[in-house]
Amino acid sequence: MALSLSSRRVADAVTVSAQGEVDLPTADDLEREIAAAVGSDATAILVDLGGVTFLDSAGINVLLKGRRLADQHGKSYRVAGAQGMVRQLLRMTGVWEHLSTPPAGG
Repeated sequence: MALSLSSRRVADAVTVSAQGEVDLPTADDLEREIAAAVGSDATAILVDLGGVTFLDSAGINVLLKGRRLADQHGKSYRVAGAQGMVRQLLRMTGVWEHLSTPPAGG
């Protein structure tokens, strides 16, 4: 299944929604979408994985890069909506808490 991405702005927040598979062939697309959201004048970025059916290490790397980029720009960043295998993988790898909560002191 291909990856479908959309971004939506409400007030000072941008939500990047992904549907489909986030893997090596599609991870760059998600990375570009997150980078564009962080590069905007929004103060908060939410990555909604509610429609993601598959995630591999390339996808995890993109989500972590997005967090680092948002932190560097002083913006709030959170990943939400992960379900099933995707959520289990994020928990097993130890990154779910890092991605789903604000940074310490933030």
